[in-house]
Amino acid sequence: MYPARIVCLGAELPDIFHRLGVLDRVVGISAYTDWPPEALSLPKVSGFRHGSARRILQADPDIVILTSGVQQPLAKELAGNGVPLLHLYPHRLVDMFSTVRLLGRLVDEAARADALVAEWQTVVASYEERGRTRSRRPRVYFEEWMDPLIAGIGWVSDLIELAGGEDVFRARALEGRSAAGRRLTPSDVTDARPDVILASWCGKPLIRDEILGRPGFGEIPAVAHDAVVEIPASILQCGPRLMDLLPVLEEIIAAHA
Repeated sequence: MYPARIVCLGAELPDIFHRLGVLDRVVGISAYTDWPPEALSLPKVSGFRHGSARRILQADPDIVILTSGVQQPLAKELAGNGVPLLHLYPHRLVDMFSTVRLLGRLVDEAARADALVAEWQTVVASYEERGRTRSRRPRVYFEEWMDPLIAGIGWVSDLIELAGGEDVFRARALEGRSAAGRRLTPSDVTDARPDVILASWCGKPLIRDEILGRPGFGEIPAVAHDAVVEIPASILQCGPRLMDLLPVLEEIIAAHA
């Protein structure tokens, strides 16, 4: 029996269910959900880190799906109330593909999920092919948060590399599932000398002057050449819209190659 009442506590999940043609089964969403438009009228039952188990239980879910380690306390509370859970913990771009396949099977839409993933894999292959012919790969720093400085997670690093850049903190991105594992000091960034700075501050609008005015940052090529660019917040959600951002990133990075 497939779940008919699904609560999504990850902002990217309603988009996946919409693309699978089963958004009508979603009965609760995160307050941070902003896509697709068809999902925005659904009951908001949780934030990101915190949520009300009472409100979630009122939705009478067959399953609750979570997507982050910081949601573990909420998951524990829900499990204590007998709620079936699926707790995902994506880290790399390929994890998005795996999530879509898994959720497709969860709702009896495996063929549609496989078709979506096959389409995205073809796109990725085309970017990889172009990557083999690039004469120069600009050095890129992605800033996920400003205090403390936090570098991008694994799937962000994957996108940068596919789009023609060299993520200057790729090792930390691949090792650091948690934000704590990706903390930086300002000197880490100045020493890395990125050609491009991309930033998305977890839902907070970017203040470019804050980056431009940091001690020592004026000597960074990205700052000296005005290559500091805000990226839509969807880059911080491991969902299908990551694929929509690939051409955006490629254009920005190519402008500084």
